[in-house]
Amino acid sequence: MIKYVGQVVREVLLGIGLWGLLGTIIILVVWGLSEGILYGFLLGVLLSVGYFIHMSITLETSVDMMEEKSAKNHALRSYLIRVAAGAVALVLAWWSGWFHMLAILAGFFTLKLGVYVRPFIHKAFCHFGICKDSEV
Repeated sequence: MIKYVGQVVREVLLGIGLWGLLGTIIILVVWGLSEGILYGFLLGVLLSVGYFIHMSITLETSVDMMEEKSAKNHALRSYLIRVAAGAVALVLAWWSGWFHMLAILAGFFTLKLGVYVRPFIHKAFCHFGICKDSEV
């Protein structure tokens, strides 16, 4: 099992949440509640949180498996489940007409932004004595 996976997951989720909060504030200032932009962005942020949690569970389970072939099959199955769930969510959002599709995409990019900002969040946690390791 990976040693600090819980800490990394918390840090990335915090990063996603911070970018989601920043994006929500910007959307409210610029567009307000019109055209489903805010709802689309929040749906994208929720999708990114779900994707990341599912990826972390998949990684942890695949690493714990003894055989390489079964770990690869499990990772592939999990990937296909994520892609199918994301596609269904996007089709349902488009079909409902309540969500702005580009805003969903922008919200989904908070996953990448959360991963990119994770080292800075980790350094901040270590500065305040919250981290469990010596990685800085």
